[in-house]
Amino acid sequence: MTAAMLVLEPIFEADLPPEQYAYRPGRNAQQAVVEVEAQLFRGQPEVVDADLANYFGSIPHAELLKSVARRIVDRRVLHLIKMWLECPVEETDDRERKTRTTEARDNRRGIPQGSPISPLLANLYMRRFVLGWKMLGLERSLGSLAS
Repeated sequence: MTAAMLVLEPIFEADLPPEQYAYRPGRNAQQAVVEVEAQLFRGQPEVVDADLANYFGSIPHAELLKSVARRIVDRRVLHLIKMWLECPVEETDDRERKTRTTEARDNRRGIPQGSPISPLLANLYMRRFVLGWKMLGLERSLGSLAS
């Protein structure tokens, strides 16, 4: 996964909107706060603050893979990413018992949290939201930034 992320990240990083700060090289939450503060100082009237509950677990595979396929045409790479999205998750409880779940495959949604490629995939899907926000004119009508 790390090798794939190292190859894919520069390809998708070029397309990510500047408003996206999370899980990006050279960017962090503190920089996002500084940008919001600067916008408020410049007279930006509103800040939209949203918390996406269970974001990693709710990303639909089909739409995410469409976003990946927009820039990656190699079927083997697309298949590999699909297999990562659908692989079972194994956890160990307090009593050292292991359980496996196929929830992501069964529900066709969710990306594995903690994997090296998950932040990139999460940002790629979030890009759709940010672009939709702008396309619908919400940025202008609310006088806000999407970050």
